[in-house]
Amino acid sequence: MKAAVIVFPGSNCDDDCRWALEAVCGVPTQMIWYSQPVADDVDLIVLPGGFSYGDYLRCGALARFAPAMDSVRRAVEQGRLVIGICNGFQILVEAQLLPGALLRNTCL
Repeated sequence: MKAAVIVFPGSNCDDDCRWALEAVCGVPTQMIWYSQPVADDVDLIVLPGGFSYGDYLRCGALARFAPAMDSVRRAVEQGRLVIGICNGFQILVEAQLLPGALLRNTCL
């Protein structure tokens, strides 16, 4: 198995994800800058937590347009593993790779 962690501007848990995959799970992991594609031989793509693009518009709203997301869409279509942690989950929802929508709580 091979893994890749996508690094977005503002993500801050990418090194933690790589450490967990390599040190704990023994999975070779490469860090991919958001503007680069992920190789097709990667079995697992991780979108880490943090504050992609500062969450200025909405959580994950800008990150969904990052060039690396084309690789994520292709991986999903091919049935490869993709995990979104915290802000990474929000990016997957904004990219419509997960069902639903992110809504502000009515009490806020």
